Amino acid sequence: MQPRDFTIDPLRIDVLAAESCRGAILYGLYDLLASVGSAWSTITEGTATPPLTRVRIVARTGDPFRCISGVPVMPDATLENADDAEIVCLPNFRIGALTPPSEVLGPEIDWVMDRYCAGARLATACSGSALLADAGLLDGEAATAHWSMREIFRQRYPQVAFCPDRTLAFAGEGDSIVMSGGMASWQDLALYLIARYIGPEHASKSARFYCVDPKPDGQRHYAAPSRKLQSEDAVIQECQAWLANTYSESDLVGRMIARTGLPRRTFDRRFRAATGYSPRDYVQSLRVEEAKQFLEMDGKSVDSISEAVGYSDPRAFRRLFRKMTGLSPAEYRRRFSGKGFLSAR
Repeated sequence: MQPRDFTIDPLRIDVLAAESCRGAILYGLYDLLASVGSAWSTITEGTATPPLTRVRIVARTGDPFRCISGVPVMPDATLENADDAEIVCLPNFRIGALTPPSEVLGPEIDWVMDRYCAGARLATACSGSALLADAGLLDGEAATAHWSMREIFRQRYPQVAFCPDRTLAFAGEGDSIVMSGGMASWQDLALYLIARYIGPEHASKSARFYCVDPKPDGQRHYAAPSRKLQSEDAVIQECQAWLANTYSESDLVGRMIARTGLPRRTFDRRFRAATGYSPRDYVQSLRVEEAKQFLEMDGKSVDSISEAVGYSDPRAFRRLFRKMTGLSPAEYRRRFSGKGFLSAR
């Protein structure tokens, strides 16, 4: 079977909305999932590639409304005509201690059940899993939601094993249901969905683009130098193109100067004006970015990667990598390896 070409046949995702959902989670899921395949290429190459998903906001009617905090919502489809999603996402919904979700969101729950019976996978964020518990889909299963839902699950859904300490929890045959816990865990949910259904490399790029790693230690390990070839200075543009294929070789700055025939000071000035980097910093950034790609997707040893990107001294490479990213190569691999997004269980 040929692998699916998501640029031609995008992954179809519907995100359920209602007045009781929170805009940050609703639109966070929408934006991150809708940008797969286009955001990364835009920022690193200067040209957007086609998105790999088709994401819609689905609501009971097509009329605009405001959800929690007055955030405006404009539905793309209604419950009646939204019938082709492969994944249905449920953001959080304000769940009262005295009122079961079915009394407020009965049509929405019926729609979710219809889609699930038709083969769609379900993904919930924060308190969204309560709708599935109300429908009986989580009986005898482990589940998670925001920690504040502990008492509601204990009293209303005693047949569900509520696990407030989990980032992600899985239920259903073949893990057809995935749930995320706290308010911001919709990010982990979205990355998991991207990794599982489109590919780990796209989850890694989305994580780096949105800087959604939960550890508050800066953005250095997400960043990537732009690979867009500038067009103002043809001489420097040719050097950039040449570097893309020779970054692992030695004395790159000296060889670029020789290729251009420019005095060193003139070359340095023009290179910085065109790229925003000194020639030396550009080479280092290019090599470290290539090393990141190896660490994300390849099983090579760090020493082998060091040599592959042009550093014969692995210790020097490790020092440079940590200086530029804030992480050791091993730490980076643990955090951003494509497999890492699928190992949350």
